[in-house]
Amino acid sequence: MRKVLLLFIIAPLLMGASLHKYYLSVTDVVYDEQEKSIQMISRLFYDDLEAVLQERYDETIVVDATANQEKLDLYLNKYLQKKLIITVNGEKRQLQFLGKEYEDDYVVCYVEITDIELIKTFEIDNELLMDLFPDQKNMVHTTIGKNKKSFLLTAGNAKGLLKF
Repeated sequence: MRKVLLLFIIAPLLMGASLHKYYLSVTDVVYDEQEKSIQMISRLFYDDLEAVLQERYDETIVVDATANQEKLDLYLNKYLQKKLIITVNGEKRQLQFLGKEYEDDYVVCYVEITDIELIKTFEIDNELLMDLFPDQKNMVHTTIGKNKKSFLLTAGNAKGLLKF
């Protein structure tokens, strides 16, 4: 009897814990005045990224070091181009996917935008993973000149704008 009662108490707690998964990515944006480039690093959880790439492009794709890296990079670049939109001084800018690394539970993606002389306005539209996970939150930390600003972007509010 005690075991059954204990099961009724613990089971809902365990089920509730699995329903409350957190969806969060972190993107760091730095303007390098000397290089005249915006350098970005995005950290995305393996399993979430894999689910999105499988849903959008190829259900057999695996996100880890054993996967076909050329194919994975192709899909990753394609996805980043669609879901991470940067506008500088009113002009949408093309991302250059530089590569990725694997760390702990996440994939670290490196992206750059070159030929940026001066930033008067900077806008980021970061919808990474939001197309599959409605509870996704994307934290963006920016360092542009002496200005540091952070945004917490969510579905329905995925844009951040800075004016200098």
